[in-house]
Amino acid sequence: MENELIILPFDHRSSFVKDILNVEKSSKKDEEKIKELKKIIFEGFMAFASSQKDKPLGILVDEMYGEEIIKEAKEKNIIISIPVEKSGTKEFEFEFNDFEKHIKKFNPDYVKVLFKYSSNDNNINSFKKLYKLGQFCEKNNYKLIFELLIPSKDKRLEETLKAIKELKNFIKVDIWKMEGYSEQEWKEIIKLLNEKEQIIVLGRGEDKQKVENWLKEASKIDKIIGFAIGRTIFLEALKEYYQNKLSKEQAVKKIKTNFEYFVNLWESSNSI
Repeated sequence: MENELIILPFDHRSSFVKDILNVEKSSKKDEEKIKELKKIIFEGFMAFASSQKDKPLGILVDEMYGEEIIKEAKEKNIIISIPVEKSGTKEFEFEFNDFEKHIKKFNPDYVKVLFKYSSNDNNINSFKKLYKLGQFCEKNNYKLIFELLIPSKDKRLEETLKAIKELKNFIKVDIWKMEGYSEQEWKEIIKLLNEKEQIIVLGRGEDKQKVENWLKEASKIDKIIGFAIGRTIFLEALKEYYQNKLSKEQAVKKIKTNFEYFVNLWESSNSI
């Protein structure tokens, strides 16, 4: 597929603390453990990616816990995306107020921003911040991945369409990162996108079967060029490692196997 993009995202911060360490606030020791866990994910990624030179495989990782990983990935010519949003907040905030300096420091292939949209919220302050980010990315030739999360389950498609219409007034998006929809719902979404905008499917920590279904539906849509599935691939392996149920080598192998499974599923679905 032209312009295909397959990402293993592990830029999670607050969810790492809650879902794996089972604490509300991390200590210095916890932070070192999270760095270790993220290195295990990267090793799992590399165990597969190192033999796939022709595949457009990348990672999405944060500066807070993954600075060493970003540097190593750059040396290995891995596609890199870094997030700019603060983790675990209801309203959109930048992780760093001087986000421009942090982006330039790592010079990633993609800048990624996550935004939780509800039409019931007053989003204008968030939109102004997104506008500032968009202007910076355009001026400095950074491609932007926009991760759109819709808290509403009942009006998911309706809210998604509203969000895209509103956001397009404030920020230019290269790639939308969204959860799965049916083929017909995707067609409704694509009507709102311009010729250059593309989509990758996220996993949102859902179970394997649900994510499989999302990918199979997405493979029918030309504008969808890949996926960014994280917790569905690595969470169980990391929990088991943290609980001493798996060795480091076993955890790395499990992550590699899970990632490889979804890559193969995506490619086989696209070849039908």
